[in-house]
Amino acid sequence: MPQFDPANFISQLVWLAAIFVVLYFAIVRPTLPKVGKVIDERESRVAGDLDAAESAKGEADAIRARYDDGMAAARDAAQAEVAASQAEAARRSEARMAELAGVLDAKAVEAATRLAGARATARAALAATTTELTGAVVTRLTGLELSAADIDAALAAQNQDLAA
Repeated sequence: MPQFDPANFISQLVWLAAIFVVLYFAIVRPTLPKVGKVIDERESRVAGDLDAAESAKGEADAIRARYDDGMAAARDAAQAEVAASQAEAARRSEARMAELAGVLDAKAVEAATRLAGARATARAALAATTTELTGAVVTRLTGLELSAADIDAALAAQNQDLAA
């Protein structure tokens, strides 16, 4: 193989250097600044994008903080309104209960009055019936005619003895 012949090494090295220099100056020199410029542009774009992302994150955090504050304020306002509504409902309920209690108390007093009247009427009717029956029984058993006042006095005395 002629490439491995030591006599050809120097000419091969010369050609290698010549081709390297031609390729270097023909391809690498013109394209290297372009590649460097692209890399620099890319770095600056990435840095700009990172700055924009940081700025957007800061704005998003600020918006989120305002949103959270707004939600907390709205929640507090809603809870206050609910508490006020509950207090108002409790106040109305208390007022209605007091009104109904007054109506029921009045009806209870009226019913107690009617009941006392009915009792008095029933006692009077019972007393009259008792007096009449007692007079009839005494007349039948003994043949004596007693007045209603005498029978009432005797029954009153009997009731006092039983009560004592």
